[in-house]
Amino acid sequence: MTAMPRTVAVTGPLGFVASRLLPRFAELGVRVLAVVRPGRDAAALGTFANVEVRRGDLADPGTLADAFQGADAVVHLAGLALVPGMLPVLLAAGVRAGVFVSSAGVYTKLASSGANAKRAGEAALRDSPLAWTIVRPSMIYGTPRDRNLVRVLRWLRRFPIVPAPLGGITPQQPVHVDDLVSAILAALERPEAARRAFDVGGPQPLPLAEVIRECARAVGRPCWILPLPLAQAHGVAVLARRLGLPFPVRPEQVLRLAETKAVDISPARAALGFSPRSFREGIRAEAEMLRERVSRG
Repeated sequence: MTAMPRTVAVTGPLGFVASRLLPRFAELGVRVLAVVRPGRDAAALGTFANVEVRRGDLADPGTLADAFQGADAVVHLAGLALVPGMLPVLLAAGVRAGVFVSSAGVYTKLASSGANAKRAGEAALRDSPLAWTIVRPSMIYGTPRDRNLVRVLRWLRRFPIVPAPLGGITPQQPVHVDDLVSAILAALERPEAARRAFDVGGPQPLPLAEVIRECARAVGRPCWILPLPLAQAHGVAVLARRLGLPFPVRPEQVLRLAETKAVDISPARAALGFSPRSFREGIRAEAEMLRERVSRG
């Protein structure tokens, strides 16, 4: 094992994953160069120690000339679609290693421009001289800032019935954001992680129906799962979106919920020491955070 890089550039520093990563870097004494789009309010980054804001638009490589100067490594949280344009800038700045967060969505069989962009970003990394590590999380959850299971928790606080495509039989493997962060940190300091891709998820797959039931237990509400054919579930989600009604998932997510999201975490366990918490533990902690937020108003 090598030492953690002393200075790390972080893209997407205002996002959900970064909100849990930056405190860990502060604990380790790592200096962070937070790459923020020009004009974006970066005041929230002032709460973290050893963070220097660098301005640059990742979609416009011409604005990034100074964004990565002085970084020993990069943690890229802002989307794999941006990687092809970023790579020449990283190499010109002397960055030679990095962790790039992709998604288990690259395995989808659905037509998806987002998945195609992630695949293209991963391919660009493989063709580069960078000592890259790709981390592919499954569904990320863990605090009320997540964009996945917090919707289900809020729904269950109001409604006891949850429509589920195919009755919720498809495997899911949500990963807690703090476990994802631990995988990122391990990949930064372990040379054996270089030029490898790792899937990260929970300790074992769970049927979607069991994920929903655990969410219901976490908020202390009864729950009945309404099995729907895939097309009908998608139609309900589309109608709810058009009418501005609450619904636990977006229409495109309904289609993905019919696909398995089970991933093989054994390579991450072996190379990164990845040891994710149980879904029950993680979702109960998130539900408690949500309760506290609601009680504060």
